[in-house]
Amino acid sequence: MFFSLLDELTILLRQTLKRTESRPRTSFVAWPSFSKMSDCSASSHGDILTKHCETKGREKNAKAKKKRKKSKKPIVEISSRKDRRIITEYHTLNKTIDSVRKNPSIHREDKAAQIAALEAKKEKIGGINAYQKASKLGEARHGSFNSAKWILKQLRAHNVCANRTEDEKLRLLDVGALDNNYKKHAKWIQCTPIDLNPQSNEVIKADFLKLDDKKYDVVVLSLVVNFEGDIRKRGDMLRKCPKLVVDKGYLFIVFPRPCLDNSRYLNEELFVSMLESLGFYVCSCHSSKKLSFFMFRRTRQVRVKSFPKKILRKGGNHNNFAIVL
Repeated sequence: MFFSLLDELTILLRQTLKRTESRPRTSFVAWPSFSKMSDCSASSHGDILTKHCETKGREKNAKAKKKRKKSKKPIVEISSRKDRRIITEYHTLNKTIDSVRKNPSIHREDKAAQIAALEAKKEKIGGINAYQKASKLGEARHGSFNSAKWILKQLRAHNVCANRTEDEKLRLLDVGALDNNYKKHAKWIQCTPIDLNPQSNEVIKADFLKLDDKKYDVVVLSLVVNFEGDIRKRGDMLRKCPKLVVDKGYLFIVFPRPCLDNSRYLNEELFVSMLESLGFYVCSCHSSKKLSFFMFRRTRQVRVKSFPKKILRKGGNHNNFAIVL
């Protein structure tokens, strides 16, 4: 019996020891001095503040990324450099084709072959569709700026829009339009956008020189006259304007600045004289970094004059843009 009690005590001791070993042990360390304790508390407090600021900064950046809106600018398929190359090359090819057609020294068969080769080059860069697409993308890349903004500003400044109602809208002809740039102002403007090769369903396919002599309150020729390669057809386009603009109506013409500022055969004074001979006087003009804007008003004082091609600027650094009227 004594031995059985001893065995039971042994078992109880073993179980107690196992429980004690399973409990976490408390370790004791030496208490630091007051100076060391203050240094440690300051450094640990600084570390905690730094980590807290970093965490807050990450949270703010994450929220900002979530709230950040996607850009509303259109996706541009062609680079700006390629846009300019297409536009320049297309204009150059048109001028070359025109000069080949007019050259009497080229045999008829050779002339046809040269023109066909030049037309093939135009198609290789995308033809008129690529040219107009490049022009439209250029507008979008620069904040969708087009001449309509300046034209609307001048119409308001000269009170042309005053007293206009839906029953008596301003009749506006927009030549060479890429789109209907005046549809937001349909309450007081009745716009007729036309182009030889429309890129929008809202633009009517029509040739400006073949239009019936229907009268408009406003005619817009924005970057259209310079697109024509034939210098005499450019003059024909100007001659067409008095037939389309009502008496005391308005004519807007926009050129690339080099056409007037750096041409061997044309400057602003000569261009204004051409329009004055057709019965228009300048109401307003403006020059941006790349464009020249003109607003003319029609009068009944038409003084028919001829304007042949003459050298106005000498030197080798000028372009050959000209208008023969």
